[in-house]
Amino acid sequence: MGRVGALTEMSKRPRSDYETGDDATRAGLDPKSDGGGLLAEYIPCRTFQGSRPGYYFKLDAKGPGYYLDKRARSGRTSHAAAIGAVAADGAAASDAALMPPPKPRAPGPAVQLDPDELLARAEREAFGGDERLAEQNATLDEKGLRRMVLAFERRYAANQTARLKHADEPDKFVDSEVDLDEEIKRLGTLAGYPELYPEFCRLNAVPSILALLSHDNPDIACDALVLLNELTDADAVESSEEGGAALVASVKENSGYELIYECLERFGGEASPEDQAAIGNALGIVENCADIDVDAAADFCAAAPKLLKWLLKRIGSKKPTDNNKLAAAEVLAILVQTSDENKKRVGELGGIDALLRAVAPFKGKDPADEGEREVLENIFDALVASTMETDNKRAFVENEGLELMLMMMKSKRSCRTSAIKCVDYALTRCPAACERFVDILGLKTAFSVFMGKGFEKLRKSAGLEAVQEEEERAVSVVSSLFLHLAKGSERYNRLCAKFVEDEHAKCDRLAELWAKYSNRVKAVDARLETRTDDIELTPDDLYVERLGGGLYTLELLSLIFASVFATGHAGIRQRLLLQMELHAGGGGDDEAGADAERVIWSRLRSVRNILETHAENIGGADGEEERVRRRAHVVKLLVAIGGGRPEGEEEAKAAE
Repeated sequence: MGRVGALTEMSKRPRSDYETGDDATRAGLDPKSDGGGLLAEYIPCRTFQGSRPGYYFKLDAKGPGYYLDKRARSGRTSHAAAIGAVAADGAAASDAALMPPPKPRAPGPAVQLDPDELLARAEREAFGGDERLAEQNATLDEKGLRRMVLAFERRYAANQTARLKHADEPDKFVDSEVDLDEEIKRLGTLAGYPELYPEFCRLNAVPSILALLSHDNPDIACDALVLLNELTDADAVESSEEGGAALVASVKENSGYELIYECLERFGGEASPEDQAAIGNALGIVENCADIDVDAAADFCAAAPKLLKWLLKRIGSKKPTDNNKLAAAEVLAILVQTSDENKKRVGELGGIDALLRAVAPFKGKDPADEGEREVLENIFDALVASTMETDNKRAFVENEGLELMLMMMKSKRSCRTSAIKCVDYALTRCPAACERFVDILGLKTAFSVFMGKGFEKLRKSAGLEAVQEEEERAVSVVSSLFLHLAKGSERYNRLCAKFVEDEHAKCDRLAELWAKYSNRVKAVDARLETRTDDIELTPDDLYVERLGGGLYTLELLSLIFASVFATGHAGIRQRLLLQMELHAGGGGDDEAGADAERVIWSRLRSVRNILETHAENIGGADGEEERVRRRAHVVKLLVAIGGGRPEGEEEAKAAE
């Protein structure tokens, strides 16, 4: 029985193409040849059947099997010898004929190779002797980086020379651009070694890469954008902040910001997938630079003044939401949030109106998908940050931003939380906005949120964090109205009247919220007192910790409490005192027979303590005049609820 028959009987597995082939196939000869004995380029075989001289087994384009090793066979064994061996002795003789004879070993002692040389040789053998491929997969060091940069500079110089010499004959410089493209992609290896960025900058490679952004071949410019995006990516520079900072500084020094903006203009039509990818990479570079260097946001817009205008136009376009629109909205939010100068620039460019127009379509509908929802959130973030600037607050009011936000709040869509946040920032330290808000009947909508209407539905759809944010924003809005509306005016009286409606329901809610946030602050205080770490906290550090734990909202609630109590309305006072006693756990018996002033002083002691803490920590970020005015306002409220030190009363009178 022959070899094939024996294998069939011994195994139940299906026979491979190699096992069922004839002698010529097993020997590696092409059975379809005309007798010339040419070796087959490929021998199909589903499983590895042992080594075959002159072939190697792998899974490639033609499928699994034995592929001809042309490099190993060249110059060693002739085709005629292989055919003669097959004819004489069959497959076994063929194996022997195809195997090259071993080279004689040179006499002398064995040569001890350096470990690094052994590793380099193993890497070259692993990549089929391709030194370029082995170099790309080897660990990069300064020496390798210098070789890489030198090769890139040579290719770039050769391309420039070829273009100048054959400007009207693209066929004569196309090969140099293919070589340059390969070198640019090789430089992408550097992204895995951010600690080498300072050396990369010292080698003066950054100016050459930036120059490629203006290359006549758009493919070369796109490759340069990809490279810069990879090198500045947050994941790439995470392990070496120094390297990332050095790279961004070099980009800035060599007019990189201006060149990156020119790419946005160059590929801004997004007429092809390549153009769209270029825009995405350019926006990614802007975002990465802003993440690495806190000053990059302002520097970018100073170097490229039209960048903000380009971003505003891109997010306001009627094109369907795509990755580039999402990236443009995110970059705009970052640039505005991290730079006061950019906030001013947005206002000067008419950006408030543009941002309002961008969010307006969502006053009656929810975003269609997650991408559109993220775009909307980023636009709101940019709008909110912009309204922190005084002039932009006026523009927000003039462009009917408050009316639009009220419609969004009433619609109870997913944008409601962002709309409340925007109103909160717009009313902060802006009397004109507060007056306008009352005039357009915003009190009803604001107090609806203050009372917690719709919170249960919001909790199910967006979670507890969204509920807490709306609650805190509503408290801030009411606090701003009490602070900035003129006392005794019609608008102020309408605000106070809200606490009389529905049998003082809003007084009950106010006391409930005050007790809720008071308990939160107490929990934070207890945690700070029992902490076991060795970190020493200053009084300012402790105050910031308490603010984050709910003290900020508690201070605002205390301001509202004192403002409402200071109206002198008998029903409001009685209801607030009753609610404070209930939340304090009783205590009315020991106050029987005490005069009214004593009762007020006793029950509102905790509110006064919070207001005193607030007054002591009012900063001067808005100027000394504003600090004195706000502190005097708090002192007057302290006096109204039965507190205040003598010097505080004098300060309040002086402010009047």
